[in-house]
Amino acid sequence: MTWRNRSALPALAVALLANAATGAALAANGKPSAQADAPFRIVATDRGFEAPLRVPAGMRHIVLHNRGREIHEAMLVKLPDGMDAAAYVSAVNGGALFPDGALDYSGPTLTAPGATSEVWARIDPGRYVLICWNGDHARTRRAHTFEATAQGAHDDVPPPADVVVRLADFRFELSRTPHKGTQVLRFDTVGPSMHEAGLYRLLPGKTLADLLAWRKRDGAGDAAAIPLGGILDSHDIRRQVWMRHTFVPGRYVFHCEMPLSADAKSGTDFATHADAGMVAQFDIED
Repeated sequence: MTWRNRSALPALAVALLANAATGAALAANGKPSAQADAPFRIVATDRGFEAPLRVPAGMRHIVLHNRGREIHEAMLVKLPDGMDAAAYVSAVNGGALFPDGALDYSGPTLTAPGATSEVWARIDPGRYVLICWNGDHARTRRAHTFEATAQGAHDDVPPPADVVVRLADFRFELSRTPHKGTQVLRFDTVGPSMHEAGLYRLLPGKTLADLLAWRKRDGAGDAAAIPLGGILDSHDIRRQVWMRHTFVPGRYVFHCEMPLSADAKSGTDFATHADAGMVAQFDIED
């Protein structure tokens, strides 16, 4: 989860997706629901999310389209009985990063304006909220609620993994370096802490140190890299999450921004896993 950062990248925004579909169909009651044979598509805007109100439970292929001018992500959070989206956001406004009883269920992390990211993550039956943790978005942007239904539950089978990335305390362990072209990465959290894996491509002339400093500045000032998605954390660290990305030549970084302390509050300058060394740089050759 991107707990504290504000990243706009206005100079790096690419053309907005002109024809991106929301992946929604109408259920019998006239409300949108995800098609059984289609990805769970989420459109992020600078106001909030456009997404189905219902999706079948199971392993879901989740596609995030960022149509905004700012960086966005889509955290899936399963709500406990007695908590609705308003109560969840109220707890967040009070500084909670982990509102009591709510469970993080991963999702695509920071994605640049105009870009698309995709993951495969398991969703259990229940009520969920989609929320963006970039900057102050969790407190100021419209959250989206949806239901994962047991009826119609099925699995979108992830493609075979080309690279396995182990998320340990506090390092990334890659089975091999990705190469140019489309690659599928499977993320295994070996913990014992929760972790996330944000993928960045460094801009020309920028270094890993520049990226770390940029993230510590809440993404203010000149950008050091382009955020390409990745995976957010899950309370159930045993769950595997897959990501598909088309790599072009360049310098890449995996970066984990989870707080080191479970007592950290939003809006404070707390230490993150990246501060403890959980970053990994690798190059893709032409």
